[in-house]
Amino acid sequence: MGQPRSRLQAGLSLARDRFGNRAGLLVLPIVAFELVVFVGALLYLLRMSFYAPTPNGLYQPGTWTLNNYAQLVTDSYLQGRLLFSLQLGAVVTAITLVVGFVYAYAAWRAGGRFRAVLLGAVLVELLISIVIKVYAWVPLLSPNGTVNSLLVGRGLVAEPVALLGTEVGVVIGLVYSMLPYVVLAVYAVLTSLDWSLVEAARDLGASRPRSILEIVVPQAIPGLLAGGITAFSWSTVAFAAPSILGSPSERTVASEASRFVNTTFDWPRAAALGVEAVIVVVLVVAVTVALVGRFGPADTTEGLL
Repeated sequence: MGQPRSRLQAGLSLARDRFGNRAGLLVLPIVAFELVVFVGALLYLLRMSFYAPTPNGLYQPGTWTLNNYAQLVTDSYLQGRLLFSLQLGAVVTAITLVVGFVYAYAAWRAGGRFRAVLLGAVLVELLISIVIKVYAWVPLLSPNGTVNSLLVGRGLVAEPVALLGTEVGVVIGLVYSMLPYVVLAVYAVLTSLDWSLVEAARDLGASRPRSILEIVVPQAIPGLLAGGITAFSWSTVAFAAPSILGSPSERTVASEASRFVNTTFDWPRAAALGVEAVIVVVLVVAVTVALVGRFGPADTTEGLL
């Protein structure tokens, strides 16, 4: 027994001498997975965008051209759809951050079963397909649906309000879909906040709203930033909610890319549109993170840039 054990110890000692205690080795499988699945897919999308299209659709293998990007930049309709997508993402992100902060704060301050119910509801929503969640809003937002029935029944409006097939319906569906990511990110940050700081502010004369704005909100900025990046990135290139809850006026870049792929079979143009959307979203996120890092609390953007 002694000799096998000594060999094992010698092998472990050799491994430590060769690799040391570098914890970075533990993330190698994750890095490899990301390189194959994420980076590999982006590189394939980028290569597809340089293919020359054919009259019969799809693309010509082995070709290289910049015409797809030239046509994309000069197409006022597609640039308008990109601008609309960015505006939609900004509106959805702003609303989601406000609602998500309030929800996360309520879950943080709640106790026992009520906290479990609040967090459990968020987790359950993550388990439901986004298509199912969006379709669930169709009967709620329809002219004879639940929302309009409540509004008319309460006397708030004289007749049903057009919610389905409008930008309002798309925003509602996207806010509902993005909310869990903001709530969980903010809640994770708030759990590390010492409540005695808020109590001290109130002892010094600060009102409840002021103590929250000056103590809780600054501490929650890392969670708000992380959740906001997720909400903006996903809602800007959303496909399901604009397609199901919107009208042709609410078509996003994802809707147009789907049209190129499934209707006109112009895959290179769809890829070019996708590459442009990725670049623009990354630039917006990078600028936002840089501004928060410059003017926000210290260490807010640590690990993001």
